[in-house]
Amino acid sequence: MHSPDISLGLGSVVYALAKLDGDFHRQEVEAVNELLAKEPYSNLAICACFLRDTVNETTEEAYAFGLRRMADKRVELDKQTKKRFVNILLRVARAHEGISRQERAFIRAFWRELQQL
Repeated sequence: MHSPDISLGLGSVVYALAKLDGDFHRQEVEAVNELLAKEPYSNLAICACFLRDTVNETTEEAYAFGLRRMADKRVELDKQTKKRFVNILLRVARAHEGISRQERAFIRAFWRELQQL
């Protein structure tokens, strides 16, 4: 189990991925709700994601915030948790018209960042 900070970070990174193409599509919203609901502090992760959408935060800002939250609590991120987070991103990306090149690059970059934490 991880801390609320990690959940805020995850919700922010998921938002950044979902908004890469400029829109938060219905299928992505459904996937976010379903997948994040299974995580510890799920309400925080979901709220972080949708709050960023409400204020129309840039993907860069949301991603940077998410990584900062995760870096601050890096000791809580074991290998299994990191893999689960990447799987969440993959499933959100697949939810609307499959995974684009841009989304694939985003997920790979996120995986590299996680490995450095």
